[in-house]
Amino acid sequence: MMENKTRISLFQGMMHQKCPHCRKGKMFEFATYNVSKFSKMHNKCPNCGQDFVVEPGFYTGAMYFSYAFNVAILVIFGLGFNILFNPDVLTLTALVIGISFLAMPLNFRYSRILMIYLFSGIKFKENN
Repeated sequence: MMENKTRISLFQGMMHQKCPHCRKGKMFEFATYNVSKFSKMHNKCPNCGQDFVVEPGFYTGAMYFSYAFNVAILVIFGLGFNILFNPDVLTLTALVIGISFLAMPLNFRYSRILMIYLFSGIKFKENN
């Protein structure tokens, strides 16, 4: 029996910001770096109708993922810049804060994606 080649893995679904149920519909309405609308999520999957609003306040827990991402960004880039360029403290602080702000849309989105994929209770669709 021939297998469908369009099937994407859970990891690919997360990276491409797809619905955790069908992994086809987009979770967010606009592009990641659309500055004024990067946080706008669909309420339901445009493909399968899966509800993305699991319960009121569900995404509040995503702030813990966001915090971890931000700490990782600050440590990695802070140490990297310090080792490679040895800048003064103010320059290093400005660089890592700037990178943190540039990464904010990705940080926001992937913290929500991890939250819904790991803790929503949505059953992953086995067949397309």
